[in-house]
Amino acid sequence: MAKKKLDIGVLHGALGMFAVCLLIAGLMLAASFYFRDQMNREYQSHQMRFRDISRKYLSVDVEERIIAEHLPTFRDLYQQGILGQEQRLSWLESLKIAGDRVKPPKLGYQIRGQTDFESEFPLDTGGFDIHISDMELTMGLLHEGDLFDVLAVLENNAAGLFSVSNCDLTRANFTSRSQALSERLEAVCELRWFTLDLKGEQELRL
Repeated sequence: MAKKKLDIGVLHGALGMFAVCLLIAGLMLAASFYFRDQMNREYQSHQMRFRDISRKYLSVDVEERIIAEHLPTFRDLYQQGILGQEQRLSWLESLKIAGDRVKPPKLGYQIRGQTDFESEFPLDTGGFDIHISDMELTMGLLHEGDLFDVLAVLENNAAGLFSVSNCDLTRANFTSRSQALSERLEAVCELRWFTLDLKGEQELRL
């Protein structure tokens, strides 16, 4: 009888150890699942950070290539007076040069205030605004070639970009023989100067 009780005690001990082992195994299994999920979340987080850094790196690389490719042209346009603030002083100095070189009998001008350019069709200007300034030239000419010579001097010397929007050429009304020998034609031309500058109150500087 004592032997039977001993066997049951041993069995109870073994069952207890088995239960403890099962508990430990269950805890380890739960811990492994938790650790796996934690590692997976960290992996996903690192992957997202890696992709984000890669995109930023590629973006910087693309921007550097764009800058390296287009900066010389951008700088040329700025130095030519097409980008940035309009340079009216350069226009007037170029008119003086035209007067000294071509020597038209009469050369006058009037510059109106700067306004925003209004396109007749949709125009995407990005971060820039297009401004225009209208200039009226009044000239006395000996012949038609003087008009083209004056415009050529402006194009080659003035800082900026302009187009001739209108030009009226008429015979001069002579009041004396000396005037008839020097001024045979009168020209009134409308020039439109274009300037690109940053939107708003930002000032473009290089």
